[in-house]
Formats: sequence, C-alpha cells, structure tokens
Amino acid sequence: MKIKVYNNENIKLQGLSYYSDCYKYWDLNLCEESFSDEYFKLIPNVNKSFLKPRFHNENLPMALIDFDLYQNNFENYYNKLSSAVRRDIKVAEKSNFYFKEYNFNHHIQDFSEINFSQKKIKNNINSWYLRSTDQFKETHSGYRHKWEDDLHYSQWYGVFKYFKHYKQEGIVTNEKLFAYCKLAVEGELAVIHLIWGHGNFLNKGLMFYLITNIVKEAMKNSNIGYLVYSSWLQFPKWKSRMLFKPQNFTVLL
Repeated sequence: MKIKVYNNENIKLQGLSYYSDCYKYWDLNLCEESFSDEYFKLIPNVNKSFLKPRFHNENLPMALIDFDLYQNNFENYYNKLSSAVRRDIKVAEKSNFYFKEYNFNHHIQDFSEINFSQKKIKNNINSWYLRSTDQFKETHSGYRHKWEDDLHYSQWYGVFKYFKHYKQEGIVTNEKLFAYCKLAVEGELAVIHLIWGHGNFLNKGLMFYLITNIVKEAMKNSNIGYLVYSSWLQFPKWKSRMLFKPQNFTVLL
C-alpha cells in the first residue's frame, strides 16, 4: 500500500514527525526550535531509514482503517462494527455525551484531570502528561497555523457533557471535556496523536464513541483515505473491534 502525503517544503509535516518524537512536535507553537537539522534529515528519509521500523518492518505493522473498504461512507463502516461496540456507543449517547472539535486552550483543566485519572488505573504513565496546567496554557493556537494548509493540519476533538455554569480556569463554558484526541492530517493520511478518556467514565463507552466519531469526521474530508492509530502491536484486540487492521505501507512524499 502506498499513501501520498504531498510533501510541501513550506509545511511542517506533523503526522510523520510525531513518530520521530511526539512530545517534541505535538504543538506547532512550541516546536519551532525543534525543527532543526534533525527534522530536515527526517523528511527525505521517510521511505529509507528513519521510519522504516514503523512503516516497513513486517513485524511492526500499523493499525489502519482503509476508507475504500467502506466506500468512504460512515454508515457502511458503522454497520460493520459489532453489536457490542454499537451498544457501548449508545451508552455514551444515552449518558448525554456529545462529540465536537474544540480549542485545546479552553479545556486545559479538563485535559489535566483526564490525564491524572489515567494515573489511577495505570502502573506507569509518562510524566509529560502530569505537568501543571500552567505549562500547557496557550500551547495551541486554536487557529490554522502558518505551517499548516488544507492538506497538512491538526485539529483537537473531544467528548463533552453539558453542565450549566461549569467553570474552566475561571471561564464559564457550560461543557466539560471527558475524552480528547488530536488528529493530524497529511494528504491522504490522518494520524491519531494524543488520545485519552477519563478513567472514571470509561464504562460509559467514551473511547468507542470518540474513535467512531473521529472516523466519521475524517471521512468528511475527501482527501483523506486512511486513518492510522499507532502500532498494531499496541492493544490489537481493542483496535480490531474498531475495525483497524494491521497494515504496512509506504509513504510517498
């Protein structure tokens, strides 16, 4: 399989650089200094060496959804999900959760709460997620960055619940974030980056609801043909329930 990312030397590719160092390139506002010689060496060698273990090694396939298998139609995809997964999605809907794109800066307190909730259920968690909220403030522009275009951009999506007069860092927003995902688009490829749900509400179908809505959102973009969610070796049973499949592919710049 060959996937076109339409490299543009004026655009900083996000999806592929993420696999080099997700915490260095996770935010375009903070990473200008990180676009060093190391980065510029990375891009011409995508098909040769730097990303070979993830994109070429047959023992490390990526978890991928090929939209062509569903005629780029979300209903076709949704109907292929198991009845158990569809049931859990309905649990989220009946619990009054809803999905939308959002500005990261408006829900940093919720972002941090989600991360700390994961600490309670995991044996180990990267300390990056547990930084103070002050260290995350204004770290995302909330608008199209100068290093983005229609083929190369990122967007935050979240699962929310309405709460009248809910305050987030002193701002009344009326909605609380319970799960988040940063999606980066590069040409035909959409890459799931940072993604987590609140540990206390996972039994409400949060992650099934989030992922299926990400698929739906990505399918709205006629340029996107594939959704990738990290290595297939990471939670393969769970990913298979969302119809991700193990796939090796070549990136065409």
